[in-house]
Amino acid sequence: MSTFDPRDLDRLAQDVDNWPFTVSFAHTYRRLLPQRVERIVTATEVGDLDAALDATLSLRVASSIVGTLELVEMARFIEGRLRVGDVVGATARVRLVPAAAQRADRALASYLMEYADS
Repeated sequence: MSTFDPRDLDRLAQDVDNWPFTVSFAHTYRRLLPQRVERIVTATEVGDLDAALDATLSLRVASSIVGTLELVEMARFIEGRLRVGDVVGATARVRLVPAAAQRADRALASYLMEYADS
């Protein structure tokens, strides 16, 4: 599974016909990523399934827009576990999310830096 696929950002830029907006969206995603991850971690640790599901959906949707595919797949798995009440299964995967978020952030930052340099 790839950590990041820039084609999703490219598709967003085409859809909105506005590359500066797309770059701004990506920067906002990066800024909010630690909060999104923390919400999932905290909610699963305390067993708040509704909050965990809400945070997981937020991460999945935003990640799919920017192309952080590893996080999309992790969020899908966590969402599935939460929907059937499998807190143990969800929590096991949630423990892997912070490291995946760091990889996604680095990959996205690198992509944005390459674009800024060109």
